[in-house]
Amino acid sequence: MDSMLVRWTFFLIFLTLLSSKTAFTGILKNAPAPEKNIIDLLSKQSPLIKDVKSLKALLHKEIVTLPKETKSIISNIFIAGKTAAELDALNNTSTTLFKQALQQAQQLNRKDLELWAAIQYGVYLYTYRKYEDSFPLFMQSIQLLDSEINEQVIQPAETYKKIAYFLMTAGDYEKAEKYLLQAKKHAEPNSSELASITDNLGLNSINRNEFIKAEQYLQEALIIASAANDELRYGKVLGNMALIKFKQQEFEEAITLLNQDIAISKKLDNVQNTVYALVLSGKVYLQMGQTAQAEKQLAEAQTYTKSKIYLKNSEYEINTLLLEIAKKTKNDQQELTARRNLDELKKTLAYLDGKEVILKVNWEMEKKNLELNLQVEKAKRETETLKKVIAVSGCILLLLIITLLIKGYQKSIRNKTDEYDKNILRLSMDKEKSEQKLKTNVQALQHYKIYLFEKNEQIKELQTEMEKIKHNSTIYPEKYNYKIEQLLKSHLMNDQTWITFKKIFINNYPKYYEHLLKNFGKLSDSNLRIIFLSKLEMNNMEISRILGLTLDAVKKAKQRLRKKYGEDYTILFNEKADI
Repeated sequence: MDSMLVRWTFFLIFLTLLSSKTAFTGILKNAPAPEKNIIDLLSKQSPLIKDVKSLKALLHKEIVTLPKETKSIISNIFIAGKTAAELDALNNTSTTLFKQALQQAQQLNRKDLELWAAIQYGVYLYTYRKYEDSFPLFMQSIQLLDSEINEQVIQPAETYKKIAYFLMTAGDYEKAEKYLLQAKKHAEPNSSELASITDNLGLNSINRNEFIKAEQYLQEALIIASAANDELRYGKVLGNMALIKFKQQEFEEAITLLNQDIAISKKLDNVQNTVYALVLSGKVYLQMGQTAQAEKQLAEAQTYTKSKIYLKNSEYEINTLLLEIAKKTKNDQQELTARRNLDELKKTLAYLDGKEVILKVNWEMEKKNLELNLQVEKAKRETETLKKVIAVSGCILLLLIITLLIKGYQKSIRNKTDEYDKNILRLSMDKEKSEQKLKTNVQALQHYKIYLFEKNEQIKELQTEMEKIKHNSTIYPEKYNYKIEQLLKSHLMNDQTWITFKKIFINNYPKYYEHLLKNFGKLSDSNLRIIFLSKLEMNNMEISRILGLTLDAVKKAKQRLRKKYGEDYTILFNEKADI
């Protein structure tokens, strides 16, 4: 009867799934993907890896259990990122790998991996100032986030944060704040990531001229950066605080904060932040009328920008300020040089940081496209509502079958649990019986000797049980493992039981103990434990069990005594006084 019910139920589920494949697939998408945890793990380990070769070895180890298609996506993304970091520049290898990963994710129809790949590729282009190329990738990411995959987002804090950075660059500060707040919800407490997000909430507020709010965020970011031991972020926060002071025309305080930021950035060899702080300090000095000091700061910043293509926009800003200084100081030669540099830089920036056209025109266009796409998606969802209802019904039927299977499994688990509980009870009662027998004859060493030998057998059995758990951990519940461990620990001779045993031993063999003190005065308690137990005719293995030591540890302890006392070692263990 049960067999017939199962067959009919599966047949109904099969028909349901055929009629609502799309809806059912959407429901299953809520299940966590194995790639998510692996990507989180690799993201923490990857920055610590020295080179691409070492990274490939790590990837081979960590992603071995994944399907071939997703292996390729993850591997391509991480290798592309590491290659770009090593070269500190755009390069054909990274670009090709990022493109391949994104295409593979789209072909698999894995929206979670598509979003992750789009973000990583977009950040790579954005970092090296290819704003025009990064623009559609960030827009694609926003569309994916605003659709149906919010619960599946890989590295949600990182994802929301990076999109927010792009939105800040694009000048959409209101939406940037929403994404930063989302990122903050997902960031780990007192982490560098949380410090970065909070710092950028402060910077975003500065861009909106909300200085009180900005100061609150920046003070919070300082505390988090300090807790996370993130010195670079601490410096960046100081730089953003200096920006507030600059905007409020509190120039002396701004310079003080910037000097701290510059010192930290130089110490950590962070070129980009060093340039930012030097340029801002140049602006402050210029506003203070200290043109010589301003020129000095800008000239130092310029030495850094020469070597980095992605700092050309900063170099353009530097030359703009130098041109202003040249005009004020009426330095014709400097003015001519600055103008020539600006003309050359305009040509370079035409395909790098051409934000004026790209981020104003295209952003507005894409926003309209996004609104249209969301309306289309909404209509599409409404037409699929009925299918989803049918899919849910199919899921309920499937759950009924799973329930039948689980009940059988639970019965098996209960039987196993009963078996484990009985075993724990038996072992505990054995221990209790031994201890009760000892209590009635607590001063008799012979009874203590029997007690120790019984305890030794019980420890031996517990160790055997621990070995079973070790080699078959999946079939033993954690609770059972814990109880066995605790029971084993309770059998070992601790400081309290040693004091009791030592007292009984000395009471029974006072002359022997006096002999030991007189002739071997430097014996430690650890030595005495081994000597006393050996005197009770316990072998090395039995002693190791009672004391919770390895067999080698006991042997080495005796070897040290032999080496220390030489010929007297035999007397130490074989003296017959009082026995």
